[in-house]
Amino acid sequence: MRTPSTTTTRMKLSLGALLAAGLAGCAAEVMNDRAPIDGDGEGGASGSSGSTGPSAGSGSSGSSGSSASLPDGGVGGVAEATCTKATKRYGALGMYACVPAGMEAKTAEPAALVVALHGYTQGVETATSPNGSWGYKATTEWAKLAQRHRFYVIFPDKGTAAFQWYSFFGTNGIGRSDLEPTSIKSMVDDMRATYNIASDKVFVNGLSAGAYMAVVMLATYPDVFAAGSTFAGGAYGCTTSCAALGKKGQGWTWPGNHAAALVQNAYPTVWKSPTAKKPRLMIFQGDADGAVTPENLVDLTQQWKGAAGISGAGTASTLKGHAYTEYTKDGEVALATVVMAGIGHGTPVDPGTAPDQGGWDPNPSKTASADANAAQDWTNSAGIYGPYYSAKFFGIVP
Repeated sequence: MRTPSTTTTRMKLSLGALLAAGLAGCAAEVMNDRAPIDGDGEGGASGSSGSTGPSAGSGSSGSSGSSASLPDGGVGGVAEATCTKATKRYGALGMYACVPAGMEAKTAEPAALVVALHGYTQGVETATSPNGSWGYKATTEWAKLAQRHRFYVIFPDKGTAAFQWYSFFGTNGIGRSDLEPTSIKSMVDDMRATYNIASDKVFVNGLSAGAYMAVVMLATYPDVFAAGSTFAGGAYGCTTSCAALGKKGQGWTWPGNHAAALVQNAYPTVWKSPTAKKPRLMIFQGDADGAVTPENLVDLTQQWKGAAGISGAGTASTLKGHAYTEYTKDGEVALATVVMAGIGHGTPVDPGTAPDQGGWDPNPSKTASADANAAQDWTNSAGIYGPYYSAKFFGIVP
């Protein structure tokens, strides 16, 4: 991993400036004010994949493995799927499509597709960061997982400008026929037209504003998305007041939980059908996140349980040293939560060479930076690689 240099200690627009400019209450990528906390990395990567969820355990994480660093901060010798920015615009969104080598045309066997949604002001690529490489593509290393495990990835791109985020909040713009949900659905349709995409293996993942938008896509298109995962996200129907932005205890109060009926009414044909399969969901939440606080995990959990008809308290264990709970329905894991001890706001990564490790933390920390003038990389060294365990939950990696 790289050591931050002088060039990585400035930000194009400070978090303090964003707040001063009127983003109070927006689900922006601001960091909490806690110091980095050391944590363990216990947990294992063994066990079956697919609808049973990730394997929880207490074995060694292998976090100490060393590797050569590539210009994008990745692991030496690991190729990634080729990612190309589309010339077509989808409403206000751009798109990057990542295609594994040998899968450039329609393959004999249908493959999975993951839609990966970046955080507020992060973008797919962050041009103002060193080498333009701090965006969601480089830090998550979804494209490397795609190459290794033979699936496609698309990154809908909202860009990095302030005051531009996915339309995830409130009641306007989050319906099935609204602009951004239909734009993202159109990206999926275009990928299906070009490649052999398995109809039951389309998934969605996101960070922060992208995580809230991932929930929008699951709620409005349950007939398209089989499952999803969120990093620091929240419930369907949240207004921007769901984000504390570091103001918890300083005037911000939790606005209250959101009803399961909001999800069920987003597309009743599936959600209110007693026989239709409902999308599965995995929720990652840092307990030291001061931007999107743990109240959001509690809210989204109760909302999804209600919408999907999941009962019971769940089965608690650990996953890579973090609190892990599985909720089952009809013999499969329908909902899973990971509460990451000492981890702040950002994509959870675990750089290393083990099969369940990956991701890149440009400025290694567990909570990112609380300094408003410091560069933000939207990423935390959490001892658990969120994209890998999301893909394992989806059933597309072993």
